[in-house]
This record gives sequence, C-alpha cells and structure tokens, in this order.
Amino acid sequence: MTTSVEAPIERHETALKFLHNTQVSIEKARIAVGNRVKAIERGVDGGQVPMPETYTSILGALEAVEAEIDAAIKDELTRWPVWDLWLRHVRGIGPSLAGQMLALLLPPRADKGPSSWFKAAGLAPELRPDGMMRLPRARAGEGKITYHPWLRRCLHNVAHSFVLMGGYYRQVYEQKKAALVAKHTGDADWPPHRLDSVARWSMLKVFLGHTWEAWCEADGIPNRGPYIVALHPEHHYIPRPLPDGKAKI
Repeated sequence: MTTSVEAPIERHETALKFLHNTQVSIEKARIAVGNRVKAIERGVDGGQVPMPETYTSILGALEAVEAEIDAAIKDELTRWPVWDLWLRHVRGIGPSLAGQMLALLLPPRADKGPSSWFKAAGLAPELRPDGMMRLPRARAGEGKITYHPWLRRCLHNVAHSFVLMGGYYRQVYEQKKAALVAKHTGDADWPPHRLDSVARWSMLKVFLGHTWEAWCEADGIPNRGPYIVALHPEHHYIPRPLPDGKAKI
C-alpha cells in the first residue's frame, strides 16, 4: 500500500464537498416543507386543516439535520490549514460560509492565480453587444451559463455578511462604492443598485485574492498573484491584512 502527502487533503476535500452537497439537499427539502406549513397556517393551501402534526415534525427533523451538518462542517474545518491561518480570523466568515467556499472553490495551483476563481464565480466582466461590460448571468437565448451558480450564490452571501458585519472588507466596499459614485454620478447606465452591486463584487475580488494568497501559504503552494496586477501596472495589489491570531479583521 502506498501513501501520498496529498491524500489527507484530498479526503478532507471529499468530506467537505459531501457535507455541502448534503446540506444543499436538506436545505431544499426544509424550505419546501416550511413553505407548505406556512401556506397551510395562512389558509392558502389546499392541504388538510388542521395541519397534520407530521408536517411540523418533519420540519423540525430537517432543521435538526441542518444543525448536525453545520456542526460536522465546523469540525471538518479544523483539518484545513487555511481555516486556521486565515478564514477564522475574518469578520463575517463563520464555519458555514467557510465550509461552503472551501467545498466549491478549486484548490489553488502554482500555474494559476485568483482570476481562475473570479471566472468560476462569474466575476469576470464580459463585453455585451450594447458595448457595456457586464458580469455574466443567465440570459434567454444565450445558452448555458459558464460559471458555478452555487459558488456565486455563496459569494453573494459572503458579500452580504461583510456589509452587514462591518470590519475590514466593509471598509473596502465603502471605498469602492464612493469611487464609483464619484465617477458615475448622473450616468443613467449606473443606477444606485448597479453601483452597490459592482462595489460588492469588487470587494469580493479583494477578499478572494487574499484568500488565494493565504491558501497558498497554508499549503506551501507557490503564489503567482493576481493576473491583472502583472498585466496592468496601473493596478496595485492590496496586501492581505494579517490577523494577530485573535482579533477579527
């Protein structure tokens, strides 16, 4: 029997992906049952009234399974060096979000940079027929999407958590948004919701760049750095804020 230094990490990746996939399945079932229960309670469902006790029992069981999976993910994260080195120190990133990201992001490679994550998450703008640069999304008549929808959803939740919780990445968001507002005030192509959305995705790119760097450091992978910084000298790399091991950034 042969062994490999990569085998433990591969097993951890498999375990985390399994837990995440199971979590998604249970979440879908819990939402479906919860919606049915609420509809019956409001009297807008054709189901039996009064509501069978089984319905609420199933809902409670699904919620308990979700809690059990969350606990398993939290335990699994202790086997990931990047969690201990970096993610657990970032305000707004708890075990659930960290577990989702690590299950969905491909591990860094020495011949690639964080731009590969941007593309996988649909954060690489595309030139549209109208001449505007837009992030890819599902559009009628344009075929299948080329990004991972669950990863994009996960990162959307990460952005919401950063903006809600404050801290370092909230400051990045505010700076990005202020710069966009100053540049595009009065431009009909830049309504408030677009300014906010672009600022959030820009903030996430900074965070993903930092996470790529930390993951490379944690696993001893040579770090090539962001492609755009090497390609365009006018872009400056924002160094990763290093936590002191206790304080949240």
